[in-house]
Amino acid sequence: MPAALALTDSLIRRRGHHFFCFCEASLLSSILRDAELAQAVNRADAVFPDGIALVALARLRGHSLPQRIPGPSFLLAACADGVERGWRHFFYGGGPGVADKLAERLRRDYPGIAIAGTHCPPFRPLTASEELATRQMIESAKPDLLWVCLGSPKQERWCAEHVGQINVPIMLAVGAAFDFHTGQQAWAPKWIRKIGMEWAFRTLTGGKRTFLRNLRCVSVVGAYLVTVAATRVWGGARR
Repeated sequence: MPAALALTDSLIRRRGHHFFCFCEASLLSSILRDAELAQAVNRADAVFPDGIALVALARLRGHSLPQRIPGPSFLLAACADGVERGWRHFFYGGGPGVADKLAERLRRDYPGIAIAGTHCPPFRPLTASEELATRQMIESAKPDLLWVCLGSPKQERWCAEHVGQINVPIMLAVGAAFDFHTGQQAWAPKWIRKIGMEWAFRTLTGGKRTFLRNLRCVSVVGAYLVTVAATRVWGGARR
């Protein structure tokens, strides 16, 4: 987390146009089935291991990830760290009124936080005039961090498409973070998050749609991990 925050500070100071992704099982399963989405995610300046599946995959490939960086946790860490640094935040997405509720909560929890603005776009493709108005609205607020909550993988595609098109140093696709921090959805207890079992908690508490989606994601990712493990074992045996 400290290294992720240091990278954030460095990119804000350098300005430019960047975006971050936080990859958990749902996004990973989509990437495995969609080459175009994989290319979009690979354009990110940083892809942080949000879920335990990424940690397991890294180990199978001979790498070690020192710590998971879940999007909802990083949002709070950046808000806390950014007060002293003067980071300006813009919250884009969520259901009607959710971004405003998030802003209220963060102002209460992090006195002195600079919130440049909030906006909840409609759940449909924007018209050209709406795209222009959105860009002008965000740019006029002059944020350092544009937090994007449009659902995965829509938000990752959106960031890849708009990075460099909207003048903001960093876009961050953070999934359900807005809903977790406003109580719209239950955030897993800390001990569950610590052992990397948020996916199981959300599967059991997120309703039928989330249950079916996560069941599909776990199947796809589980099969992929087994394939990678078998390939590694088979390769080692042949040597």
